[in-house]
Amino acid sequence: MVPKLYFGFSYLKGELAPMFRKKYLQEDIFAGLTVACIAIPLSLAIAMASGVEPGVGLLSAVIGGILAAILGGTSMAVTGPAAAMAIIIASNVEQYGMTGLLMIGIICGVLQIAFGVFKLGRYAKLVPLPVVAAFTAGIGFIIIVGQLPKALQLPSPDQNHVFSVIQHIGTYIETMNPVAFGLALMTLVILKVLPRFFPKAPTPLIAVAIPSLIVYFIGLKGIILVGSIPHRLTLPHLPNFNAINDWADLFMSALVVFALASLETLLSSSAVDSMGKGDMHNPNQELIGQGAANVGVAIFGGLPVTSVIARSLVNISAGAKTRRSAIFHSLAVLAAIYLFPDLIEKIPVAALAGILLSAGISMINWKEFVHYWHTDRGEAVIYLITFIAIIATDLVEGVQAGICVAFLLVAIRMLKTKANIRLWTNQVVMRVGLTGGMTFWSFERLSKLEEYILAHTGLRFVVFEFNEVSGLDSSGAGHIVTTAQTIASKGIKIIFHGLTQEQETILNANVQSEVVWSQTHTESEIKVLLEASGVAHSAKDVLRHGMQKYLVDFAKERKQLIFTLAQGQNPHTLLITCSDNRLNPNSFLSSGLGELFIVRNVGNVVPVYEPNSQHSEVAAIEFALGSLGIRNIVICAHTDCGAIKSVLSGGCADDSGLSNWLKRIRIGYGDDLPDNVSDGVRLNLLNQINNLKTYPIINELLEDEKFAISAWVYDVTTAEMMEWSVERGQLVSLIKEQS
Repeated sequence: MVPKLYFGFSYLKGELAPMFRKKYLQEDIFAGLTVACIAIPLSLAIAMASGVEPGVGLLSAVIGGILAAILGGTSMAVTGPAAAMAIIIASNVEQYGMTGLLMIGIICGVLQIAFGVFKLGRYAKLVPLPVVAAFTAGIGFIIIVGQLPKALQLPSPDQNHVFSVIQHIGTYIETMNPVAFGLALMTLVILKVLPRFFPKAPTPLIAVAIPSLIVYFIGLKGIILVGSIPHRLTLPHLPNFNAINDWADLFMSALVVFALASLETLLSSSAVDSMGKGDMHNPNQELIGQGAANVGVAIFGGLPVTSVIARSLVNISAGAKTRRSAIFHSLAVLAAIYLFPDLIEKIPVAALAGILLSAGISMINWKEFVHYWHTDRGEAVIYLITFIAIIATDLVEGVQAGICVAFLLVAIRMLKTKANIRLWTNQVVMRVGLTGGMTFWSFERLSKLEEYILAHTGLRFVVFEFNEVSGLDSSGAGHIVTTAQTIASKGIKIIFHGLTQEQETILNANVQSEVVWSQTHTESEIKVLLEASGVAHSAKDVLRHGMQKYLVDFAKERKQLIFTLAQGQNPHTLLITCSDNRLNPNSFLSSGLGELFIVRNVGNVVPVYEPNSQHSEVAAIEFALGSLGIRNIVICAHTDCGAIKSVLSGGCADDSGLSNWLKRIRIGYGDDLPDNVSDGVRLNLLNQINNLKTYPIINELLEDEKFAISAWVYDVTTAEMMEWSVERGQLVSLIKEQS
């Protein structure tokens, strides 16, 4: 079924309505002015790093900020030129000129609108996070290198060759303007130190104002200033299409700008979400808003824009309540263009370089790399390769290298086969628990496993367990078949345990001669095969093998979970169910450690409450509800229940412990026994619900809306779960009712 296109008319109607109310007007104006104080110097600096006139950055902040605020999908976001885009934009300006850049902006905007309409915004999250982090750090490094000459007031080098700048750093220092470098260093220090003491101050504005005032009042000579900027907005116009010679190459560059701008925008939106202000962002609407902003900015002659994390977070911290704050920010920038252009023109270029140096240093967040190194060395490798590739080549090739490495590591991990091996105490049975994927990559692992098995003399059985094999292809099947045949040729019997239907089909398709293994699905089937060959089955060895697998495959990888649960239990549900071994609550409810507080007995019985009762069920219920604070109870019966069969066949006539227990079920039926086991299971389940309500602690909680009691029946044939519906007076499918 083709998904419907996304049109956010109703969404925008609800989002824009608060903008026309007086409520929060003062807060939005203050937040907008605060962000503008930061946006003006940043926009000038980013325009400079992008290889265009400084005024172009201000124009982009005005047009992009207004359009994205009105049409975007993140209510508290602020849009404008972004430092992360500066390097790729500078490269495009150098290659295609300003006309080509404007066309790239239009193509980028159209693609963003299309992706939003076709609801493709969520796919931006497919880019691995280490690649994103390394991409940001790589851009930061390039910005630092690119701005060093400007900070030293020297001619700008080719920014695509950062290593040449590093090689000639000594020459740059000898010929630098020390006053300009001092101004850049002053700006950098203010940006890094001032927020520690005055976190709410407009630091970028202050960091630029102080060097500018020093230059003006002291009358420093030889300092390059921003110079002339437009004193008004230019009229909108389309680029001159005839000036573009290579459309195919330009379109590919536009694709790169589109990808980076969209990724930066959606990452910024996620950061805004994490601040917990307003509703979660709408990624499709956000792409549409950013697309409209980029088309509009390009028509006015500006830079491609994105939602900017720094400005958005300042907007929230300053107390913004609606989208108006972003619009007020743009209007404040526009007012500066018209009212204070002379002041902007007197800003030293070295001060703007200091702002970019600070931004670059912040973008190189080595703590992220250290985090990846300590948590996942594979992701650390992805980060490092991406970072080095971006610096050594360019942004696009660097990102491509990172994504390729990421996919390679994912493939290796998926294809990697592991084996947990345990030799039984009788020395004649070996259990091999296979985990991971079984593909062509498994050849070496299976070869070593074969050598290990054959090195043990006296073996009579090898049990290969497939329960945790995540994938099996023809190559992997061929390898395991060959391994089994080699082992079987030495007189050792093979058992394949826990194969799925798909795995069985693939294995059989790769058998060229006779099948050399027996196939089992339950431990009892393994027991039958062993005893038929005169080998004793050891349940204790089965448990030891299971514990070994648990420690290696689960506990070792979830140390934090084990540690957290060691501090105390906090389960969400009390589950009362039957002792039948066909019921595994943690499996059929997909519940992990610490989630369920389980009471099991024959027939899922809840004894009627007695003040002096010594039943463990009474203690468990009172402990679960009173001490653990559980407010959800499920009584789970099952089809084909042996306890119900025994009661219906008169199996509770003597005075044995089992009979006395089953009499609780029999008494619940009253004078008329159910006609069949199915009715007996259902009636017994409802009786246990009634018994549960005889408990004082239950009666106290029944008035609580958060307290719930459910009655379920697990079908041992189909594995389906049924729930008793009071409204319908019958059992209904638990899953189908929810879906």
